Amino acid sequence: MREYIRYAVVVAFLTAVMSGGHASAQMHPLDAAGEIQGVASCAGSTCHSRQTASGATVRQNELVIWQDPSRSSGAHSRAYQVLLTKQGEAISRLAGFGRAEQAPECLSCHAFNVSEDRRGEQFRLSEGVTCEACHGSAKGWLSTHYAVGATHEGNVANGLYPVDDVEVRANLCLDCHYGSERPDQFVTHRIMGAGHPRMSFELELFTALQQHHTVDADYLERKSYIGSIKTWAVGQAISMSRTARLFADDDYGEDGLFPELYFFDCHACHQAIPTDRQTLASWQANPGRPLGPGVPIFSDSNLIMLKAAVWELMPERGAELDRIGARLHATTRVGREPAAEAALALADYSDSLKDAFMAAEFDNRTSMAILNRILDSALASQYTNYAAGEQAVIAVDVFLNAMVMDGTLDEAVLDQLAPEIDSAFDAVQTPNTYDPGRLRSALMAIAQETRRL
Repeated sequence: MREYIRYAVVVAFLTAVMSGGHASAQMHPLDAAGEIQGVASCAGSTCHSRQTASGATVRQNELVIWQDPSRSSGAHSRAYQVLLTKQGEAISRLAGFGRAEQAPECLSCHAFNVSEDRRGEQFRLSEGVTCEACHGSAKGWLSTHYAVGATHEGNVANGLYPVDDVEVRANLCLDCHYGSERPDQFVTHRIMGAGHPRMSFELELFTALQQHHTVDADYLERKSYIGSIKTWAVGQAISMSRTARLFADDDYGEDGLFPELYFFDCHACHQAIPTDRQTLASWQANPGRPLGPGVPIFSDSNLIMLKAAVWELMPERGAELDRIGARLHATTRVGREPAAEAALALADYSDSLKDAFMAAEFDNRTSMAILNRILDSALASQYTNYAAGEQAVIAVDVFLNAMVMDGTLDEAVLDQLAPEIDSAFDAVQTPNTYDPGRLRSALMAIAQETRRL
């Protein structure tokens, strides 16, 4: 995780950027019409396959970054190949899907699995999550998007999918990195039981990990950019809304006699089971969800992060968010219908928070206040399970690097904090070794320094 999270430093925090954006009328790349041209159509030496960043408007080495085997930025290009590994084939077989490279349940996220009639001559399913999987069919704009006078708006009108828009990007990423209502694009608890890794997502970090462009003056002139910290907040709200809405949908929120356990905190249940009377139980009390041990807990890592942002940015709404979140936790002990109603209420409220975040100004004071609340022991007491601790460490990294980038924080201070930051990373290195006490100690040490700023 340390290797991955530190890549967040590549995202510049530019507070002077207007949030603007353009609500997209474009259809999702999987659903839209238009022949898929394939990666080769982008690979000319004067286009996107140069070995170094030497372009005047764009880097022009985007394909090299997309294919880089040594970095997480190459994960999309390797997505299909993962299906061919022993682990990939075993997961698919145990889940009952047959061969992974042929199973729609696998291909819907590990490749750009468009219908046969949309596959052009240069399309290759084996290329994984390709350029057009995110940017949409290039049929309408491939020959014109580099022309003199071409504009981003014109490209969008011709079919380019506007992933510079934070809401469009968040929803597109979540389709695979959490799940959607699209057929075969949802990782159930049974699939996880067959060995599929736990799903994890945070918009700002994942944007940084896959970023193949430079947010410079030219980019800002052509496209929208709202900054790292606002992206983090908006992403938390959209993620919470997606989670709650899918849970409220009977097609996804139930699995026979049980609720669909994918929506619940893995490590609230998957803890070490004491084997003798001398071994202490590993369950820890959590003030954000006072339900006691042995109870499946709705996964609330995004909710905890939302609390930090809301209480500092719009404190008049904090108590209401706490109440709506607590209601969802409580109703999971009552029954399916009240839990679904509570989930929809949380989804609606998360959507309203997303709109409020988009309209808000995340100035230096507010950003520092949100960071200090994430570090504060009161909120840190809710990081009892891994997912919340993971989100907290990601947030600390995003905020600190953003502040260095915009000059709010001297890089020397970041160097001084390196031991505490490393300790926080180590605490969330893997779910099975997660140490909430160590994480809280590291966060408190970081807080002591940041509160002096």
